[in-house]
Amino acid sequence: MRETLFQRLKRPREAGRYLTRALNQEEPAELQGRLLDVVHAHGGFGRAAKKAALSEWRMRLVLWDEEEARKILRLCAILRGFGLRLAAVAIKEVVK
Repeated sequence: MRETLFQRLKRPREAGRYLTRALNQEEPAELQGRLLDVVHAHGGFGRAAKKAALSEWRMRLVLWDEEEARKILRLCAILRGFGLRLAAVAIKEVVK
């Protein structure tokens, strides 16, 4: 049986690769969409906000506001200027 996108995104390493590709595309809507995919894969806004130690309201604001995504991408541009890049990297492989 073939694994769905959301099943793969439950694994931190896969989610990291998925988000890093969005960071490299430099498109706010793409980054927002992929972040939302990861949130949904991890049980929705309530569960994801709790894991991130944020209020659900704050998490929704960050993920739905295009200017917030643009801020992240501007940080990527600054880092590129130093020969660096921002990447989402798994810090653990266990999914709960």
